[in-house]
Amino acid sequence: CLIGAVNLKSSNRTPVVQEFESVELSCIITDSQTSDPRIEWKKIQNGETTYVFFDNKIQVKPVTPVCRVPKAVPVGKMAMLHCQESEGHPRPHYSWYRNDVPLPTDSRANPRFRNSSFHLNSETGTLVFSAVHKDDSGRYYCIASNDAGSARCEEQEMEVYDLNIGGIIGGVLVVLAVLALISLGICCAYRRGYFISSKQDGESYKNPGKADGVNYIRTDEEGDFRHKSSFLI
Repeated sequence: CLIGAVNLKSSNRTPVVQEFESVELSCIITDSQTSDPRIEWKKIQNGETTYVFFDNKIQVKPVTPVCRVPKAVPVGKMAMLHCQESEGHPRPHYSWYRNDVPLPTDSRANPRFRNSSFHLNSETGTLVFSAVHKDDSGRYYCIASNDAGSARCEEQEMEVYDLNIGGIIGGVLVVLAVLALISLGICCAYRRGYFISSKQDGESYKNPGKADGVNYIRTDEEGDFRHKSSFLI
């Protein structure tokens, strides 16, 4: 039980209770320097606050948020960074840091970020760059916070690089040259007959060495070939 600028006492400081049974914890104000003191109950586990009870409501500390940061973005392109946390209650607010420096919700609101063009939605945790600049490179991390506490994700690197226009044009020219050589090779192959089929108009060529209706007979005496013709009627 936490109270500011007051004297208090609590009965039953070390209660022992069976699981699923009820228990009553008391926090009695004996003297106060304020007419409306704020009374909170906090659960401390492993040295950290896990949740807070205030105004008959439980406030749960956020867990480590999930952050998504693009690793590399070309100059002038849009970039979007995400930060989400699902267990904190009430819903946490989000803040982004670059190289340990907090970012404003709008880059135009701070002259320090005049070379940037980003907007931060603290309700959704989305950080959007409309067109990244070289100065936007750095280590980014997000912090989710509510009345019960805060949690941050691990920092991630985002690199902003220049587009190599000359290299892109050179690559396109190489591809076009390769396509031209392939086309030329195909044309030469057609001219030399490599792609002409042995069948034309549905008819196949036959061996001209033997005509239809001709039988070849070899005689032992003459040692050569003679033929006789037979005509089929």
